[in-house]
Amino acid sequence: MPDSSPAAPAVIPPTVPADSTPMMRQYLTIKASHPEHLLFYRMGDFYELFFDDAVKASAALDIALTKRGFHQGEDIPMCGVPVHSHEAYLSRLIRSGFKVAVCEQTEDPAEAKKRGAKSVVERQVVRVITAGTLTEDSLLDARSHNYLAAVAEAQGELALAWLDLSTADFAVQPLVPAQLAAALARLAPGELLVPDRLLAREPLSAALADWNEILTPLPSARFDSDNARKRLLAAFNVAALESFGTFSRAEVAACGALLDYVELTQAGKRPALAPPRRERADGTMEIDPATRRNLELVRSLDGRRDGSLLATIDRTLTGPGARLLAERIAAPLTGREEIDRRLDLVQLFVERAGVRERVREALKRTPDVERALQRLSVGRGGPRDLAGLRDGILAADHALARLAQLETPPPEIAAVMEALPPIEERSAVTVIAVLVGFWPGVTATVSIDCAPGATLDGFEEPTPVVPKAVSYSDNFKFSRVGQWTH
Repeated sequence: MPDSSPAAPAVIPPTVPADSTPMMRQYLTIKASHPEHLLFYRMGDFYELFFDDAVKASAALDIALTKRGFHQGEDIPMCGVPVHSHEAYLSRLIRSGFKVAVCEQTEDPAEAKKRGAKSVVERQVVRVITAGTLTEDSLLDARSHNYLAAVAEAQGELALAWLDLSTADFAVQPLVPAQLAAALARLAPGELLVPDRLLAREPLSAALADWNEILTPLPSARFDSDNARKRLLAAFNVAALESFGTFSRAEVAACGALLDYVELTQAGKRPALAPPRRERADGTMEIDPATRRNLELVRSLDGRRDGSLLATIDRTLTGPGARLLAERIAAPLTGREEIDRRLDLVQLFVERAGVRERVREALKRTPDVERALQRLSVGRGGPRDLAGLRDGILAADHALARLAQLETPPPEIAAVMEALPPIEERSAVTVIAVLVGFWPGVTATVSIDCAPGATLDGFEEPTPVVPKAVSYSDNFKFSRVGQWTH
């Protein structure tokens, strides 16, 4: 397991002694549930770390290691990072191979004081941040997927599943052991979940050796296919998985392990995910790791994007477009029919330069809607994400208007045009208004342009009515869904 901090004498907190201060008792109790994670313990405007966590974090972050009080006659090592800039420190810790449990204050300090002067504010871990479960833009590469992957075995069969928590993408494919190395090289996951019993088994151990820094071994019980099936049925609210395809027990086990890990790290929150998509093992070209490195498809030999084929041809204007291009270059198709469909689309935009440029102009104004939606689904979104949805809807409308100029659009474009019919600008505002309504007391700036008496569709009864004609940005504060104040 990775631990890139310099070697340091371990300072392990023992079982909670009876003479510990109330705050230290609380800290040690919470830390006991997260022994392998750095614990970001919220204290006012700082996240503090204590004991061995402080020693490791101060070395990795190059920040001062101080001390706070005594524990069993010894100084307590301590370091901290400001809450307002903690994401920069988190990014460095995650890149160094650490996992971080974020422990927030879940009670107003005034309420704690009512229980007595020495009462401690209630705290609990609200999230465990790992390399494969990131959602914040500041912790992610906008132009690359960040996959959390899982390998599972059942009834002698092997499967690899992967999801991107920041975009909701979710897929799985069957494998034989000899294909595992190539599949992992294609995906380049940020974190890989593996049953502990598979780590010593050849040839799997050899294929996993190159990914040792991102491995997260888990008990084999986490990969039980029966429990995984129940978890998937509950997550997607279906009676049978066959509505998404035919999955082997190994594939179900791999998918279920991913869902289980996501729920554990998100402290019970279940983010929105697409249903698992089954990929055929022979649907894309199998390229072994050594050949892939030498071809420099998405990374040059020094591991950087610069100098690769992807960097040379990438002219995409949006994060989702860049991620899709990288995904397709990393996984060349083997089926002629699908290859021809893609080439037809390329030919269309090469020959119709006017349409191409007008669509690109619309795309320039398109934010990363995929990632904004995911942050909102786990309660980490903000006004910027809501505004991103608004701008994305409007940009899609503009792009579709340009594509409507095509006399006979290809089936892929026709399907998009049918799924996203042209919308009025007010409709985009309606979507944002409804979304803001889910966060009581939140104030957001929205641009609306509608006549007096117009209704905002989508609210619960009573339906709000726009009180006056407005065509400028106004602030609206929503107290609950279906109720708003101006």
